[in-house]
Amino acid sequence: MFLFYEKKIPVEIPVVSLNDDGKIVLSEEQGLSDREPVNKEKRKINLSSIPFSLTFVLHKNYILADPTAEEESIMDTIVTVVLNSSSQLVSLHKPGGTALAYTSAIQDCIALTRQRVKELQKILEEAISGMEVD
Repeated sequence: MFLFYEKKIPVEIPVVSLNDDGKIVLSEEQGLSDREPVNKEKRKINLSSIPFSLTFVLHKNYILADPTAEEESIMDTIVTVVLNSSSQLVSLHKPGGTALAYTSAIQDCIALTRQRVKELQKILEEAISGMEVD
């Protein structure tokens, strides 16, 4: 495994507000200081592993990975699988849609995500190895 993944990765969640359209925006950048922030202060979290996610749409006996917004909008069932850098399941999200009567589709989605994690880790490893470190 990469040395990069063995370190804690600090992540900071900024202070955000809702704009007039109900969308989440950074409070500081949008000049929305008069609005009540969703979170009162910046929060720091440490990730011990990089999460990798992949979204699928399920239609009949077909699984489409990484759908476009248009493809997502016309399908009944959407599933997002999140794995860590050790390919362990972190999260599985299936909002609404039709109920799945079989687990094989979910297992296939997880297997496809594991395959994608390996591909992404290779890309990250190549990118990191080419970086100059001071």
